Amino acid sequence: MDAPTVEAVEGGRGLRAFLQFPETLYRDDPRWVPPLRRDERARLSASNPFFAHAEARFFLARRGGAVVGRVAAILDRRHLERWKDGAGFFGFFEAVADDAVAGSLLEAAREWLRARGLQAMRGPFSPSTHDECGLLIDGFQHPPRILMPYNPPYYPALLERAGLRSIHELLTYEMDVPPALPERVTRVARKAEERGVRVRPLERARLMAETQVFRTIYNAAWSENWGFVPMSEGEAASMGSRLRQIVVPELALFAEWESRPVGFLLLLPDLNPALRLLRGRVTPWGLVRFLWRQRRLDEVRLLVLGVVPEYRRRGIEALLLREAYGALRRLGYRRVELGWVLEENTVTRQTAERWGASVAKRYRIYEGAV
Repeated sequence: MDAPTVEAVEGGRGLRAFLQFPETLYRDDPRWVPPLRRDERARLSASNPFFAHAEARFFLARRGGAVVGRVAAILDRRHLERWKDGAGFFGFFEAVADDAVAGSLLEAAREWLRARGLQAMRGPFSPSTHDECGLLIDGFQHPPRILMPYNPPYYPALLERAGLRSIHELLTYEMDVPPALPERVTRVARKAEERGVRVRPLERARLMAETQVFRTIYNAAWSENWGFVPMSEGEAASMGSRLRQIVVPELALFAEWESRPVGFLLLLPDLNPALRLLRGRVTPWGLVRFLWRQRRLDEVRLLVLGVVPEYRRRGIEALLLREAYGALRRLGYRRVELGWVLEENTVTRQTAERWGASVAKRYRIYEGAV
């Protein structure tokens, strides 16, 4: 078999090939959900606010003229300023089941990062921890949830044979919406209310302002997490724009202490069963099918639950969970995915398991020297 060739993406034609390759790779995979091509193009564009503090180079692998793989090499200046660990990243990785293809792509990414003085390559991040990250390694029998990555089962072996090693595992949990909350949760939530904590839904009419309130909470609540880089104003605004059409205000909750926002919870309806019907493009017939399927969705994903550090242990998390639970019951949702959660986050994991949640999927973050 001919050796693959790797080329840097140039111009509109190269970008189209980069965007279209997953559609070829996953053509016969019934679980894959094609992302909207316009959204993917925006993620890769220089207009993505992430690239105000980062840069990337995209690569394609070809054999006999046909695209057989792709990858992005990413340098994030904010990460380097915060962590000073000499780490660059790779993401948007897709490849046929061929060690030569994967190895050539990852070596191209390594070379690009090495030329910029970096010492390690970590990923996949597409393009950052604020977006899709991790490689699915277990739980392939479960359908992918909204804004979570999906890949063929052979990917872990490709990366490991290319010299990358596991450094972290991310977990997702699943559980049915219970018929009632644990008594302890309702008791702790009630005490938080008595102390003056209030929970309110997101105001859709003020969505852009609300995303900046979320950003303030998020940057404080997640500041100690592994690999965390603060979200910029532009990134928060971009996130709000992307989620405008799918966020449910009753499932996007702010907790306030004496009118100060101190906590946030976000549940998103799992739109993937409806998005699959669009096949990556918004067409009139596809939109009809999407809207018909959307009305029957009954599963959600818990993306975010966090409280500013100095306001923890005051029952705020319990109050947010109580209000979210009431909304889930009123709106008719029956199942929740929780995650992702770092494997070493024992507090969150034990809490989820006490509620009857069980691990559904495992994702892995890899690293290797450049």
